[in-house]
Amino acid sequence: MGFATRADDGDLKGGNVHELRSVGNREHGEISPDKEGEAYREGGTDYKDQMNMERLGKRQEFDRNFRLLSITAFSVIAMGGWIFVPKSAVSMHVDLGGLADARDSNSISGIVDGNTGGTIAMYLINFAAFSSIIFSLAEMASMAPTAGGQYHWVSEFAPPSLQKSLSYTAGWLSALAWCCGTTSGFFLAGSLIQGVIVELHSDYVAEPWRAYLLVVALATIGALVNTYLSRKLPKLEGFAFLLTIAGFISVIIVLWVLSSEQRLTASEVFQTFSNDGGWSSLGLSMVAGQILLVWTLTGADATAHMAEETRHASDVIPKAMILSYFINGTMVFIMLITYCFCLTDLTDAFASATGFPFIQVFATATGSAEGAAAITCLLVVLIVFSVTNYMAACSRQVFAFARDRGVPFHTWTAKVDQRNNCPTPAVAVTYGFCILICLISLGSAVAFNAITSLQLLALVFTYMMSIGCLLWRRFFGKPLPVGSWSLGRAGTPMNAFALAYCAYLIVFITFPVSVPVTVATVNWAPVMFAGVVVLALGYYLLYARKVYDGPVAYVGSVY
Repeated sequence: MGFATRADDGDLKGGNVHELRSVGNREHGEISPDKEGEAYREGGTDYKDQMNMERLGKRQEFDRNFRLLSITAFSVIAMGGWIFVPKSAVSMHVDLGGLADARDSNSISGIVDGNTGGTIAMYLINFAAFSSIIFSLAEMASMAPTAGGQYHWVSEFAPPSLQKSLSYTAGWLSALAWCCGTTSGFFLAGSLIQGVIVELHSDYVAEPWRAYLLVVALATIGALVNTYLSRKLPKLEGFAFLLTIAGFISVIIVLWVLSSEQRLTASEVFQTFSNDGGWSSLGLSMVAGQILLVWTLTGADATAHMAEETRHASDVIPKAMILSYFINGTMVFIMLITYCFCLTDLTDAFASATGFPFIQVFATATGSAEGAAAITCLLVVLIVFSVTNYMAACSRQVFAFARDRGVPFHTWTAKVDQRNNCPTPAVAVTYGFCILICLISLGSAVAFNAITSLQLLALVFTYMMSIGCLLWRRFFGKPLPVGSWSLGRAGTPMNAFALAYCAYLIVFITFPVSVPVTVATVNWAPVMFAGVVVLALGYYLLYARKVYDGPVAYVGSVY
């Protein structure tokens, strides 16, 4: 098996694999076929995983402690879509009547209409359509199970003349999308704690600096868990998953039982459609407003970034990605229906002193501030679990990109702490990004929201880039690598639909959530996206192009 060479010390040389932490090569007689199914592995790495790493030209630097159940649990927790439904859904359907000035940058991005019927309809449509993206990503994850994820797939499947530039752009967008997701998650949890205090103590003043200190505390917990308990993560996922399911069931039961005397009727929930956001038509209003709930469907690719820590990754990662997507999507749908039935008094909700309308919705449903506080506290705990996993996936993405020399200080960032089985410097980078970006919220909530708004647009764009390159390779390139999981003949039409759907999403992600727009409600994502691309390409032209070859430079031939 041949490998691309590099002249730098410490990299692959002379087309051999002696630099890899290899357990052997069947072609050279070091492993007999009958040992493939035996416990012939190092650090949890079996023969097939090792051969995948050798084909990708990467060292096996992590112990593979995740299995199908634990990595699926990891992904479900990281996605945590149902937890964020109250925050996302409340801005999807509200009637503007007298509430236009009640917007709060900490609780909603703006007023988006469609009402409950429009919200539910658009969620089901997007859930079905988004599955095409998940299936496409799953197939690529089986072909190339690596922590690099999208930027690696772009590098390997893109036209040769564009491999370096496209993969470099995808690497920056993916890393920043995951960093922004981690930051916004911890910031939401910290802000919610203040919201709970305000709900219970009306004289409490929710100062931004207090929220920042809470964010620092929560992010520190997440970083410590990811650093010192990284080796124990698979076992911790079981506990966190059980708590997530118990929390989900508890919230659903409480809302249905305690709101029995003041719920909307089924006809009000499923048959109410409206256009109250200033758009020219109901249809345009619904597609512009769908994006807030599309966000609850993202994150299944967290499994791909943990591929190098998962045994039998080529087979397990795609299955875990698909399973977690459908588990999360089902929970989101149940929570969405439940929450919509509880939306009886939006005037009081948007007048809530907490800054979070859904806390008042909980108070109305349960009949007490204490009940609302209890539910919200449970959500805070689950959000911290979710974002801690998100940080883990983010750090692996940063590590992988640094390993391919895509970021400044890549030599340090790409180091792995073998004792803790953790890319500790990459965790530190993710933590530092979170702490520094959240500082901006002290001066301007608008500026902070503008930066974190990059997440969804950047993430979907990397999906589109990788799927587009895969489709190009199917038609014009060499035969694709063979993974353990494949879409078969459905691959090409599935990829084509997913590519078109990504383009559709990108158009509407850039829309404001209501018109006319103000500085506080304008969608800053396109501006931030353009800024990141310009900065990434600028750094690439000035320096990175001299050292960054892209993952494909190390991929061995399998044809």
